[in-house]
Amino acid sequence: MARTVWRIAAVALLLSACTEREPVAGIVVEDRADLLSAAEETNVTRWHTALLDQYDIDYRVLTVDETGDLNRLALRRFEQAGVGSLSGTGRGLLLVVDAKRERVRLEVARELESVFVDSFVAFVEREQMAPFFAAGRVGDGIVAASELFASRAEQAVETSELDEREAAASTAGAGAESAAAVGHGYDRPTARAATDTTATGSPLATVTAYLAAMAAHDASSDLDLYTPETRAMMAGHVVTRGQMDSLARSYQDCPQARLREEGDFAVVDYPGDPGRCAPWFLARGPDGKWRLDLLTMQRAVRFDTRNRWRIAVPEALGEYAFAFDP
Repeated sequence: MARTVWRIAAVALLLSACTEREPVAGIVVEDRADLLSAAEETNVTRWHTALLDQYDIDYRVLTVDETGDLNRLALRRFEQAGVGSLSGTGRGLLLVVDAKRERVRLEVARELESVFVDSFVAFVEREQMAPFFAAGRVGDGIVAASELFASRAEQAVETSELDEREAAASTAGAGAESAAAVGHGYDRPTARAATDTTATGSPLATVTAYLAAMAAHDASSDLDLYTPETRAMMAGHVVTRGQMDSLARSYQDCPQARLREEGDFAVVDYPGDPGRCAPWFLARGPDGKWRLDLLTMQRAVRFDTRNRWRIAVPEALGEYAFAFDP
């Protein structure tokens, strides 16, 4: 699935939020290893702008083609480039990608150490970035990691973990370094525990079964829970454990689900939720079983950097428009 509804389909998020600041040209991305296309650099720069606007985090990306000590390079570059200087609270992040040695490191400012703890950083690098890198999609891996950085910052805002006092940016070497081989082949995650992924006679039960499959890390593209069109679409996409964990976690605290049906089509949504718990589209097959139509969801739904969903393309709703009519 394209980078539009990865929280729904466990793939990737489309950046569609409006931000107030213009990207800072020339300092956000330094692609010395020439790993990123112009479009990918633009996408990363938009994440920088969103993180700075919404969380006062000055986020930079540096790619290099071989270095002796990645930890030392990250620390030195953090200081030389003034990472965090655009933040009034000293919040800075520097992601360094070493293409030759196939390693990545996120350098974390002192003011973010309690939020971006080493274990979280290592998890994002290992379970979110590395699979995309293995598939040869470095830019997508960086963007996918950036989304989890934003998600963690949002959680920190909700739990008042971020210190709002003014501070100068500095780093004591916090962060993590991980392996990230490029183009060696993507291995689709397999379920760590058995779950029933058979389509059901109830839309609500199908959604429940899908969330259980994601929590168990079942990234199979041919789940019976998917419509045939969704299975074809999912076969060409990278799905990571980080994405599946985030998806399962995001629906744990949703309000009680509501079901609406019209003929062979159904929508499961969460009334009362302020755009956080996205709806599910399901179609009933000839066997009477309900399956997830993630393809139509991908075409119609968009998310902002806070993962708030909206119907961005009403004409793409098709048979599901009945659930969104004024």
